[in-house]
Amino acid sequence: MCFAVYDFLFIPLYTPKTIIPQTGFDMDRYLTKTNCKGCYARSKCFIQRTKKAEKFYESVKTHISYKRGETIVKEGMPVTNILYVIDGLVKVYIESPDKNIIIKLLNSDDFIGLTSLFGDDTYYFSASALKDTRLCSIDREGIKDLVTMCCDFSRELSNWYCKNYNIMLTKCLNLGLRQLNGKLANTLLYLNREEFRGIDIFSHISRKDLAELSGMSMESVVRILAEFSEGKLIEIKGKRIEIKDLERLKIINQRG
Repeated sequence: MCFAVYDFLFIPLYTPKTIIPQTGFDMDRYLTKTNCKGCYARSKCFIQRTKKAEKFYESVKTHISYKRGETIVKEGMPVTNILYVIDGLVKVYIESPDKNIIIKLLNSDDFIGLTSLFGDDTYYFSASALKDTRLCSIDREGIKDLVTMCCDFSRELSNWYCKNYNIMLTKCLNLGLRQLNGKLANTLLYLNREEFRGIDIFSHISRKDLAELSGMSMESVVRILAEFSEGKLIEIKGKRIEIKDLERLKIINQRG
């Protein structure tokens, strides 16, 4: 299992070579069996901050690669494994007949499916890759055992739940109470968070994604972006958006 991105050689403990006879397609490009001891990013993943996890280290996990635009999970699917984002960018969203609502974006060091670890084992959202993404698929029972055995991991998990609960409350406030300017200001501030810096976030998301993050129409997003640009709050360079007046944007966000 691994939990981060690092550019050095990966030599797995066990790498089966799987070829589909009809096509000669090399599955190793997309799926690799390994465990934490054979993981190229083990030295940097958060599991290193836990103790008494030897059994979990040794359990076999699967690294899966997704191309940009590929669906990772679909709303209504059963949650059989917990997915950890090794590297890449993922959008988590709720589908509806008219439009989708993006709940949050995930990059390295985040999970898909943890909300179903205890309780209902169904995905109530969909997720797809916004750029080429690699995930670690972990057996649910292995995560449950780790929670039971390891206080350090339980604390890490509690922090994750608290962080995501706050994100959901903010999303509800943004969708239900803010006016359009406040909605878009909130989304731009969200994309300006530390976790998205250094990955050139706007090169991977479209104006449609901005609209779905904000709970707005794409036409409204384009119009208000132009207003923000004219007011010198932001600078637009092609797809990229640079915040020029962070304090004023925060005021718009607070006033809704």
